Amino acid sequence: MGNINEEGAHDVVKLIENNFLHQARPLSHEEIPQLRSMKMPTKAEAVQIFGPEVAGAKVPLVQEEVAFSESEENHAAEITLQCGAEYQMGYEGVAILELIGQIAYNSAYNQLRTLEQLGYIVSAHTRKTSGSAMGLSVLVQSSTTKPVDLEERIENWLVLFRDELEAMSAEDFAKEASAVIAQLLERNMRFGDEVGQAWGSIASTVTLGSLYNTPPFERHMKLAEALTVDGIDVEEIDSDIASKSKKTPEQLKEQVLALWDTYFAADAPERRAISTRVYGHKAKADYEANVGKPGYLSNYDDARQLKQFLAQWPTAPYWIKKQ
Repeated sequence: MGNINEEGAHDVVKLIENNFLHQARPLSHEEIPQLRSMKMPTKAEAVQIFGPEVAGAKVPLVQEEVAFSESEENHAAEITLQCGAEYQMGYEGVAILELIGQIAYNSAYNQLRTLEQLGYIVSAHTRKTSGSAMGLSVLVQSSTTKPVDLEERIENWLVLFRDELEAMSAEDFAKEASAVIAQLLERNMRFGDEVGQAWGSIASTVTLGSLYNTPPFERHMKLAEALTVDGIDVEEIDSDIASKSKKTPEQLKEQVLALWDTYFAADAPERRAISTRVYGHKAKADYEANVGKPGYLSNYDDARQLKQFLAQWPTAPYWIKKQ
């Protein structure tokens, strides 16, 4: 990408051919590294793995580290909640998760940073891990509050946020969906952004084999369609999408609450959560006190042993799922 004439483009092609194609061979499918996402255990599964000691924990799986720098005063805690693989969720599920992330960010920032003043960095956002697992992450960094207390505050916010979702009107959900649609369909203002978006679609299909390796260039359009409901004014954005309304605002709200209650609620049977804690050096003793406890991953060996119990999310892309 960038400013280049026809002669320069041919020179680049020759460079690639001479240094890569003529002196190398493509990797076979077996040689291409396959990135996979592990299924975090539900509470019931965690009890089977670690024993009854973790039954009372809100998050039964905790990964802990001490900050590298001895002068680091900040602590951090992040709770990640998985809700499925892309293929299982499909465009509809991925779109609903994006909507939750849109609403959650402002709520978490207002509660945990503005009102509770826990720290400068507060974020709630959707998260995709290598290998296709989707979910929601809530992160707080603080110089005054230790990770275990940050984790408790995050859990309290998750309960408050569920109440906020319940209290929101269907029309408010439609407005939030409209904002997500506008972001999805926003025109790229720079050539680099356009290339990056297209290349992301191409790169995501490299390891999929000939049956599924058509890049999903219309991904954003499909997600926008999944969020389009009656009453959303998207005519000026895309009149074709505006004509494909599939649900009412009330149905959209029901979908959001259903996803939340299935995967993110504290008592949800399908809740798959992991808490990641980073301690500043002043709280190093807190980290050391947890080493070896059931449910705590304090080193690489702990993580390796846990993986022996975990299943993997399917890596098939969500754009091949029949909607």
